[in-house]
Amino acid sequence: MNYTPEMYEQKLNEFFDRHDPLNKHLSSEIVSKFPDRQEDVFKHLTAVYAKKEGTLEQAMNQETILSIPPKANTGVG
Repeated sequence: MNYTPEMYEQKLNEFFDRHDPLNKHLSSEIVSKFPDRQEDVFKHLTAVYAKKEGTLEQAMNQETILSIPPKANTGVG
């Protein structure tokens, strides 16, 4: 994925509209924190919300949403 920042934020907004409208406000923060990790972000969010669907009625918390795993071989984590 190589969206422009504007398109990246729009795609995140669409994702949150479908899965968790209460956390839609995090889209711009995600774009700022993870500008070059678009694919990782969407994989992470898809995994997080796949676990949520049908099992939890509450919104995900900000910490869970922003806990994108570090890139491989970065020495972090």
